[in-house]
Amino acid sequence: MIKYFTLFPLFLFIVSCGYPDIDNVPDFKDTKLNDEELLDYCSISNTEKKDIAKCINDYKS
Repeated sequence: MIKYFTLFPLFLFIVSCGYPDIDNVPDFKDTKLNDEELLDYCSISNTEKKDIAKCINDYKS
């Protein structure tokens, strides 16, 4: 029984080494947002209507 308790964590350690590192996360700067997503993004980051319109115009240009 102790043999299984020893082998199981070793197995999990070996399997977990196959996952990518956090440094491999892609850069999302080139992501294209559709109109609905853009409105949500600008509404969350700005509260005034003129700031929301400026945010949308800056993103589209």
